[in-house]
Amino acid sequence: MLTQPMSAPLARFSRHWRAIGGAARLYLAHIALLTAGQAVIELFFNLAIRQFGYSLADLGQIATAAVAASAALSLPLWWLASRMGLRSALLLNGALQACATAAYALAPSLGWLLAASALSGGSAVLLQVSAAPLMMRHSDAATRDTLFSANSAIGIGVAGLASLLAGPLPGLLGAGASGYRAAFLVAAAGTLVACVPLLPWWPAWREAAPRTPDLPSAGEAAPSAPDQPGPLALLVALWRDAPAILALAISPALISVGAALLVPYFNLFFRSTFGASDAALGLIFALMNVATGAAVLAGPLFSRRYGKVATIVLGQALSLPFLLLMGFAPSLGVAVGAAMLRGGLINMAQPLYHAFAMERTREALRPTVIGIIGGASTVGYLFAPSVSTWVQASYGFGPLFLATGGCYLLATLATAALFLRRGRAVVQ
Repeated sequence: MLTQPMSAPLARFSRHWRAIGGAARLYLAHIALLTAGQAVIELFFNLAIRQFGYSLADLGQIATAAVAASAALSLPLWWLASRMGLRSALLLNGALQACATAAYALAPSLGWLLAASALSGGSAVLLQVSAAPLMMRHSDAATRDTLFSANSAIGIGVAGLASLLAGPLPGLLGAGASGYRAAFLVAAAGTLVACVPLLPWWPAWREAAPRTPDLPSAGEAAPSAPDQPGPLALLVALWRDAPAILALAISPALISVGAALLVPYFNLFFRSTFGASDAALGLIFALMNVATGAAVLAGPLFSRRYGKVATIVLGQALSLPFLLLMGFAPSLGVAVGAAMLRGGLINMAQPLYHAFAMERTREALRPTVIGIIGGASTVGYLFAPSVSTWVQASYGFGPLFLATGGCYLLATLATAALFLRRGRAVVQ
């Protein structure tokens, strides 16, 4: 009697996973490889910048440069993605990210690091505006939650494995700064390899037909689509639906402020508070990512039972006590356990939120709407990194955990108030 309730959802998940088409699988392979390369940067970036001889204030400037470039280039890159096609936009992002990663390794000065950060942040817009529409194009109502959650889970799981393997990498490749630079070059090569699944020679890209009949294939440029609006029509549609679109951006914006204050500096937190080594950090990040990946994969099971919005609100709310426990933990083991639970719960909500937004948006507006949500998800990085590094230097990490918890609480309340009781479409 207890087996059936557990096995039935797992069987449905297995069927939906098998139903994902070849083009979507190639996209997931791209995400896995891209994440593996970028996980090395995420694991060591802050530590490397400090090892290169730069201050916490410089670190804040470098982080801000990425988001400033993203904000400045968002509109032209949204336009570019709509003209060159979704797959081509993802391919361009992969190539530019590889260049930026190599530039981190070879940069001789702060100016070069700022330029590399701006290149990385700007090109990431192409991924933000293309990934969700491409997944919508190659999924249907039965497979959509599974594909969106698999996208996040695979990325997170691969990041965990890459972090585990990369932990000893700087020590193997060199001493001090030279080891970090060599590790960044390895990451650049891995990021470039991620472009291979997107190349047009794969039969799945040529054979794949979009699940929605009126949409162009993933490799086609969007202007040929009959429902693709011109610039004026797009502005009119955005103005008409501005309240609904802005409502979708509120929660991501609040989460971004809290995340920007703290999440990029978890490696500094574990090192400064508990003295974690490079290898220990690799293991910690691996455990955090594996836990998060498992939670994200479980998201569709909860969403089918309780609904997307209820699952999003529940995940965000339950993550809060573990965030605070992590920040004020008496030992490294407790902090790591709390970090695993926090990461799983808060990140379980993100792919469901994107799927929720995309289901309620016309195809022609999806790249723009997901771009606005992506922009809201990075707005905090325009100012919070500089605030965070100042607080770290003056007061430590305690106030940052409290501030991040407050932002997450407001985001949870906003999601519940705006969407929990609304089953109707948001952007029509």
